[in-house]
Amino acid sequence: MILISILIFAGLAYFFAVFLQNKKVGYSLSFTFIALFLIALVMLISNEYSHFGMEKVTSEKTYQIQSAQKGTNLLLEKKLGSNGKENVYVYRTPETAKAKKPQTTKADSHVKNVVKTGNYKNATLTKKTTRWEYKNGFYSFLFGISDNNKEFVKQINTFKVGNDWLVLTTTQAKQLQKKMNSKSFKAQMKQEGEAFVKAEVTKAMTQNPAMTTAQQKQVTKQAQQAFQAQAQAKLIQEIKNK
Repeated sequence: MILISILIFAGLAYFFAVFLQNKKVGYSLSFTFIALFLIALVMLISNEYSHFGMEKVTSEKTYQIQSAQKGTNLLLEKKLGSNGKENVYVYRTPETAKAKKPQTTKADSHVKNVVKTGNYKNATLTKKTTRWEYKNGFYSFLFGISDNNKEFVKQINTFKVGNDWLVLTTTQAKQLQKKMNSKSFKAQMKQEGEAFVKAEVTKAMTQNPAMTTAQQKQVTKQAQQAFQAQAQAKLIQEIKNK
């Protein structure tokens, strides 16, 4: 509507200045519409560059997420650009679990990603998005032709994942997978694992010589899980320190 008003004010200013025979009245009306033309033009420019008639509106929505790689609790960070300063996070939701490609956060300099690891029951992503919106219907009617309603301002993505999740870059994840699949690493882990479990069982039986077969199996199982956790944590730390 504001563009139409500008054209009308310009047309009327020209008409009254040129075609009205009473020049005194004509010029007075012409100057009035010139002033209205300038006011409307300033309003249009203010809306375009300073968001006149608009306000920042923030919305928040939380999604349950899953790992991008099935069978793991893994949140992947993908570095973008040659300097790696921008990044996106790769994940899935229950609705997109079977999709060919996983989802990613928006690649934008005005998007901030935050990852929190703790004792969370479910892994979630909370998107807090801020946009410019018109204050009311009047401003929307006036400047709607500019097509700038709901213009993106910024977004904060907060991931909350459990302590059993890994947060790695895509490069680190590839290095981890390559290392764990190597024959030499598997042989090393088997040898070290057997020695660790044997030492733990021996220690437990020393403390409790009357330990039953079932109790020994339980200690063995716990020792295997502890070794796997320690070995994985050590390997991940080595990869992250590279």
